[in-house]
Amino acid sequence: MDERIVCLDIGDARIGVAVSDASRLIATPIDTIYRVGWGPDVKKVAAICEQYETTQVLSGWPLNMDGTAGFQSEKVKSFCEQLEKAGLTVYYQDERLTTVTATNALIEGNMHRAERKHNVDKVAAAIILQQWLDTNRNAAYQEQQQEVPTMDENIIELIDDETGDTVQFQHLATIEHESVLYIAVTEADVADDEECGVFFMQIEQEDGEDSYIPVEDEELQEALFNKFLVMIEEEADE
Repeated sequence: MDERIVCLDIGDARIGVAVSDASRLIATPIDTIYRVGWGPDVKKVAAICEQYETTQVLSGWPLNMDGTAGFQSEKVKSFCEQLEKAGLTVYYQDERLTTVTATNALIEGNMHRAERKHNVDKVAAAIILQQWLDTNRNAAYQEQQQEVPTMDENIIELIDDETGDTVQFQHLATIEHESVLYIAVTEADVADDEECGVFFMQIEQEDGEDSYIPVEDEELQEALFNKFLVMIEEEADE
């Protein structure tokens, strides 16, 4: 992922602005737009998006505390529709209590009241954006974990780089270690009376498809093997 996303905390007088990094891991407050009218305000947001080379916008969604949309939500929606007409793609994130959280953070940082008023909106935008980034990253990770990289009843077929032959492996487990996914496999064509070892491969994306890189590092192999043993013990206890 190489496109940032700009986040807006849209108020009647000001619009707080934050932006993510290109990998969409961290939100940073960057600006406060003092509103003068829909046309200039939309142009200002579009200019910021152009500056950060993105067409993706996240807007705070000011719901009531019971989760219903009110008059303020309609005003935000109307403004965002103008952003969409300007060629931007808009997403929404629940922003309830975000301004309170931002204000408390600034107070804890010993910021003077006048400074807080100028900064609170962009800090609120950063909080909204960080919540959205974390939620979507966690959802994507959970979905990735549920996808078992197998074919034909847990059989994975790989090409031997040296011989060009197809080698079949039995998929044993998918293991997450330091935010990277690995698979534990064993050779599939070993006779029942033969000993078989466990091998570990890192899952990588290549042209939209999974590829598997053998793990050579001994310390990493040991860490993965220990996690594999824990998984086996937990399954045995169930």
